[in-house]
Amino acid sequence: MTRSLLFASLTLLVARPAIAQAPAPTGARRWTLEFFSGNGWNAPSPLTIEQTGQPDINFIAHWTTRPFYNAKYYAVRVTRWKGDKGWALDYTHHKLYLQNTTAEVQHFVISHGYNLLHLSKVWRTHEWILSAGGGVVFTHPENTVRGLVLDPVSGGTLGGGYYLDGVSVMGAVGRQVKIHGPLFTSGLLKVTLSDVTTRVRDGEAEVPNAAFHVNIGLGMRL
Repeated sequence: MTRSLLFASLTLLVARPAIAQAPAPTGARRWTLEFFSGNGWNAPSPLTIEQTGQPDINFIAHWTTRPFYNAKYYAVRVTRWKGDKGWALDYTHHKLYLQNTTAEVQHFVISHGYNLLHLSKVWRTHEWILSAGGGVVFTHPENTVRGLVLDPVSGGTLGGGYYLDGVSVMGAVGRQVKIHGPLFTSGLLKVTLSDVTTRVRDGEAEVPNAAFHVNIGLGMRL
């Protein structure tokens, strides 16, 4: 499934503009709305856990995304265009599952969202759409450290087990190919760099993330 998604995204990104790239809005301000499925590949990163009365835990964490398992990976983009420039609000429901658990860190996932919310400047140049911006990360941590389970339901600065936990930057390149009328398919390759400190029972965990994302989906010009 992941290989098929990557192949489909790359095919869309190299499609000839003459085949039907979605036309750039001209003159008046216009909006586009896009919905994506996709996947994220995570670089190994340091994981630091501090718990009251215990020595710190430090090791290089290896993460997987499992995009189609349980809470799905997805992304949404809303863009306000003026000519070939605009501003986009990107929401990415990213997910992290720790692969190299240890005797002390028995379970560590952020699967109901290592959620990325970015405000990006967008430029259309020829058939390509470039974007760069920054934003915040809110997380839903679920973990068991030294036998202490973090309740994934209650608490959180945002309620329901969600916390506003960090900041993030994003860069992306994409392509839109017209289907019919206002509808188009959309492909997006993006890189995100995030710095997050989230929760464990009786302490906290530093969970930075560097990820490469492949998104493919549908859009509409409004």
